[in-house]
Amino acid sequence: MRVSEKVIKHVFKRHRDWIKMLGLSSEEEVRNFLVRVLSRPDEVYGDKVRSDVKYFLRRLNDKFLCIVVVDDEVVTAYLINLEKYVKYRIRRWIGVIGNRREIFT
Repeated sequence: MRVSEKVIKHVFKRHRDWIKMLGLSSEEEVRNFLVRVLSRPDEVYGDKVRSDVKYFLRRLNDKFLCIVVVDDEVVTAYLINLEKYVKYRIRRWIGVIGNRREIFT
């Protein structure tokens, strides 16, 4: 999966909440964290409407970091609370896609 410089800059500028929460201080640290989550997500979902979209989630205390991937390219990463998580599980996401090993083999 690709994580472009443009996306890193977008996330670093627009989604500082989770970056601050994790104590990350540079774009390189953000990139490294995203790559770690993509390689070992807690959960992965498909999209009910678009088959080319996947959601990679990592639980962070009482929130979830949601990394949105379209055609194997990260497009954004943002925090959601438990209420949004439940809403998306019902309305937007298709069940868990495989396990960690199946996703990356």
